[in-house]
Amino acid sequence: MTDPAHPVTGDLALTEDDASRVVDLQAEGASLLELARSGDRGRAVRSVIRQPGQNAILLAFPAGGGLPGHDAPGPASLLCLSGSVVLAAGEDEWRLPAGSAHVIPPVRHEVRAEVDSVCLLTVSLPLPADPPGTVS
Repeated sequence: MTDPAHPVTGDLALTEDDASRVVDLQAEGASLLELARSGDRGRAVRSVIRQPGQNAILLAFPAGGGLPGHDAPGPASLLCLSGSVVLAAGEDEWRLPAGSAHVIPPVRHEVRAEVDSVCLLTVSLPLPADPPGTVS
């Protein structure tokens, strides 16, 4: 279940039809960045891959935009595809220029875009438990 108040999971939009498509991250990112620039939230978010145990979420931030402080929904990593962002948790900050990645700390954190930026957030989720009587 997604949390509508969470700055990432509350924005996801992925249909069953999307499960078998090849994702052009550059084209999707450019489109999403235009959407982010035209909005007032400082970001645009779209899930590009969803499968049991994993979500890959494209994030687009206009310069100065980002994600406000929030808790991690599970083990996650952030890959900056274009631009440059700062991942901050408490007193720690990591600058991620295009082509760099970092683990999302399992504490309250935020992301700030230094310039127009597109990132890929990958979140690992627990797999559903096997139904009773299922042999693994």
